Amino acid sequence: MEIDFNQNYFKQLERIRTRLQSEYYERESLIRCALVSVIAGEHMLLIGPPGTAKSSVLERLFQCFRELNIFKWSMNYDTTPDEILGPYEESLYTKGQLRRKTVGKLPEAHMAILDEILRAKGETLNSLLDVINERTILQMSERVKVPLISLFGATNELHDEEQNHALYDRFLIRIKVGYVIFPDALKDMLTSKHMHEESYDSISLIDLNKLRMNSEFVIIPDEIIDAIVLIRTQLFKARIYPSDRRLKASLKLLKASALLDGRLVVQNRDLQILYYVLWNKPADEDKVTRILSDHLR
Repeated sequence: MEIDFNQNYFKQLERIRTRLQSEYYERESLIRCALVSVIAGEHMLLIGPPGTAKSSVLERLFQCFRELNIFKWSMNYDTTPDEILGPYEESLYTKGQLRRKTVGKLPEAHMAILDEILRAKGETLNSLLDVINERTILQMSERVKVPLISLFGATNELHDEEQNHALYDRFLIRIKVGYVIFPDALKDMLTSKHMHEESYDSISLIDLNKLRMNSEFVIIPDEIIDAIVLIRTQLFKARIYPSDRRLKASLKLLKASALLDGRLVVQNRDLQILYYVLWNKPADEDKVTRILSDHLR
């Protein structure tokens, strides 16, 4: 199937990316990864200290889409599953029947931000797995589909015990967000009088779904698959072990990356997105970067 890049939603997508990049300094990679996550229908974890615009960029991104339900929550150790998924209906609970009241909660959201997600205790994190993995919630002993497209988690820092939780593995993209580094960019940020405009290009839910469906028709050439196989071999030699599931899912990101740039075919440059996919421990990030860089020259 031929993709019609003249469709208005593709033009809107490019305007949205350009506008976001003009509003946030040194956040090009974050913005690109977030857009790729949405197109691919995958989840993303942002890791960085307070004051680095993690939530701000995402909230601004969400304004670019119409007719979507958005769920936002700041989590801590005492956060309960009921706060995220909705409380059980008391009248049914007393009869031994479990049905959550999900209005305004994660099960009704198309996109979500869970700030400090990894601070929550294991019970709460485990309760999110079905929603994130299968896009379902258990209601009255039946699996009910939820409309979730992408969930974005944010955390100020990453501890060893958090890296071992099953939920951590479900974030296909993990990106570190730091303070503005380059002096010129810092100067521009400090002196800029640019205000976020209230009026904004926005894409409807229907058009977003059409846009996302187009990614299925993006072609991945054999040489890209061969490169991924070689990259995996090199990672194993470096004692870095991305799972088969993670590698398979990364193909959706490559297609989304090409689509974001208005291309029908995945190219070598799209492998850059794997910088944020193939490491598990932050200590391995530099090794992954070196291995991938050899394939991007």
